[in-house]
Amino acid sequence: MKLKLASLGATAVMLVGGGLAAGAAAPAVADSQAAQASLEKERVLVASSGDFTAQGTWSKATSWGESEGNIYSTYAGGWVKDLTADGYCAQVVIEWYGTNGKKDTDYSPEACPKGDKDDFSKKPGDSTHWTATGWAVYMQRV
Repeated sequence: MKLKLASLGATAVMLVGGGLAAGAAAPAVADSQAAQASLEKERVLVASSGDFTAQGTWSKATSWGESEGNIYSTYAGGWVKDLTADGYCAQVVIEWYGTNGKKDTDYSPEACPKGDKDDFSKKPGDSTHWTATGWAVYMQRV
């Protein structure tokens, strides 16, 4: 489930002493919209590596979601869980990097509502899988 806000106009019309006057939107509305935009873009780095001599393991918890998993040069697997009833979902994003500028981005399922926990497994490359030389794992609120 995703939370959507209705668009609010920039100008409010008020009745003043029998006449009409135009004024700027209330600061509280602007603050609310800024807070909403900030929530929609919330993304935290969970783990990253450019050296695959060993596997990477992550465990990350925020106030809104948590995730754990393992990553190798050819595979990543783990879970993601939504922790709050705020209308948003928690999701893991894996960015894979390869030789000659190769890049692939994979997304876990969106875990929501509160308490939902989704497992995932991903490999670098879409139709043809390849061995990654670097990676970054993020958890985001969507």
